Amino acid sequence: MQASDPGSAVSTTQTSLEVLETLCELDGARVTTVADRLDVAKSTAHKHLRTLEECGYLRKEGNRYHIGLRFLHFGEYARRRWPGFECIQNAVSSLTEETEEEVDFVAEDHGRILTIVESYHKWVKYTGGRDESQYRARIGTYYYMHATATGKAILAAYPTGRVEETVDRWGLPAKTDRTITDREALFEELSAIRADGYAVDDEEYTDGLRSVGKAVRAPDGSVLGALSVSGPTYRIDGAVLEREIPAALDRAVEELESEIAERGAY
Repeated sequence: MQASDPGSAVSTTQTSLEVLETLCELDGARVTTVADRLDVAKSTAHKHLRTLEECGYLRKEGNRYHIGLRFLHFGEYARRRWPGFECIQNAVSSLTEETEEEVDFVAEDHGRILTIVESYHKWVKYTGGRDESQYRARIGTYYYMHATATGKAILAAYPTGRVEETVDRWGLPAKTDRTITDREALFEELSAIRADGYAVDDEEYTDGLRSVGKAVRAPDGSVLGALSVSGPTYRIDGAVLEREIPAALDRAVEELESEIAERGAY
């Protein structure tokens, strides 16, 4: 590639990124499929796929290309360099022991959220109950903000303009029949979240799941992410939902923010 042609360089990089996104979306694909999907020549698709494979970013299994493990290296690097990561790990672990439920810390990325740290209380993780596999968060998986407790907690901490930009970009797709899909209703809920100090996902992302989330701020006042406690509706109910978990979250967030500030971890 000629360094004197920056436009070509940007276009080529964009195509490679689109190849990766296509493979991820399709769970692997052949050269012809990638070429058709991106509307490029088969030879062009092959060059991108072959280059990415030779550099370790793809694996070829038979005639199909798949995302390679090298991305795991970069993903783990990005996760661990998140401001206050060690403090966040400690907070998630402590909150898990206190609540005996799933605890997650998420960060916002271009209008969606990803789980950075997750933890499951041992009895939840290993009992093999009927609903555990249905609601566990996965590190690196994107979630819509309007349908999750942590996402709504973060949105409630953002200025109106930024919330509008997020909704304009991603919309308000329904994950269940309880998901907020109306812009006015979302802004009403965000107002209530600011008053309450925490957000609730009441089966809005997954049937049978309730979550309580609270935003976490960095020492400079910016939003670092959010903590949540999640579990099946039959456990996250009544006083547990209305008092116990919100109180535990308040303590955990206050301690986390203080530890990050004290350790200069931001």
